[in-house]
Amino acid sequence: MPGARNGKRSPPRPEPAPSAEEPEKRRAILHAAVRVFAEKGYHGCRIADVAKQAGVAYGLVYHYFRNKDELLESVFAEQWTIFINAIRAIAEGPGSASEHLASICRFAVDVYKTSPSAVRVLLLEVARTPNVLRAGSTAQTFQTAVALVAGIVRRGQREGDLRGDADPTVAAASLLGALELTLTAAVVGLVEGAREEDAERLKAEVVGFALHGLSVRPRG
Repeated sequence: MPGARNGKRSPPRPEPAPSAEEPEKRRAILHAAVRVFAEKGYHGCRIADVAKQAGVAYGLVYHYFRNKDELLESVFAEQWTIFINAIRAIAEGPGSASEHLASICRFAVDVYKTSPSAVRVLLLEVARTPNVLRAGSTAQTFQTAVALVAGIVRRGQREGDLRGDADPTVAAASLLGALELTLTAAVVGLVEGAREEDAERLKAEVVGFALHGLSVRPRG
């Protein structure tokens, strides 16, 4: 019997400790995938293109990801995790509910300004490849984002900062939807947002439009 001597089982060998480089290499592959997907499109690129961009061996990509579909899903999960964590941090910080909603809008525009390739992949490549993402994980991601923003809206309604007659879930979905379409317009060149002055203007307009419908209506 393998692993046994004189009828006795030898103690199991300890698993080798993971290399400290492994997380870095996986991250490098993900970031390379974002650049390649943004430049060539998800359907127009190969795993070999990602490996070349990351500066790693072709087979190493398959060490971390089963196929190109899983690579795209991982890009989606990583970017949405960043956004959801930012919403949580904003919601738990100081300020009114309307200020928190404005901060979420500004954060989204800032992400586009600093990482346009990642935003392009999320808004265009993922949307064009609906079968890549598992329905359960995708739905859960969106539900989490909407629930967090709806929680901010509810707090604003309790504190009198936001209209009390608005449905919090509808308001949250509308705000996130407005952000998505605005950034899509920036990605395809319908609006400017990459330069500093353009980004500041875009943030001001997005915040104004997003919050106008939730503002408390003046009495009288």
